[in-house]
Amino acid sequence: MLLGYNHNIIHKGITFHVQTEDSGRDNPFIITHLFIGGNIIATKKTSYMDIIKINDLEKIVADIMKEQHKKMVMELRDGSYDSHQLVIEIQKEKSAKPQEAKQPVKQDEKTLNIDEETKNLDEVILDYLVETTEDK
Repeated sequence: MLLGYNHNIIHKGITFHVQTEDSGRDNPFIITHLFIGGNIIATKKTSYMDIIKINDLEKIVADIMKEQHKKMVMELRDGSYDSHQLVIEIQKEKSAKPQEAKQPVKQDEKTLNIDEETKNLDEVILDYLVETTEDK
C-alpha cells in the first residue's frame, strides 16, 4: 500500500479537500475523494487488478495515483463540481453574508488557491506532489 496524496484547494472562495489513496494488493483500487467540510461530493475509483502481477507495480500505481489526483483537481478548477448542491448552498450563504477579512493560511498548511494565476495548475500540482513525496 502506497502513501496517498491530500491537499486543500481554494476554488471560488470555498476550501475543498482532495484525497487519493491506494487500498493495497488485497483490494487493488485507487480511490480519490473530493470533500467539502467532511462531506464527500465526488469519488473516482480505479482498479489495478489487471496489472497486480507486474514487476514495477508500485511505480505504476504511484503514477496512476498522481494522475487521478491531478485529474480531480483539474475538474474542480474547470468547474465540474460547481453545480453540486453543497457548493451552490455554500455560495448562497457566502453571498448573503457581508465579506469577512481573509484568514491568513498557516505556513505549515498545504493549501492551494487554484483561482490565482501565478502558476498554471499542472505546475502547482507537480510542485505539491514532489514536495509531499519527499516529506514521506
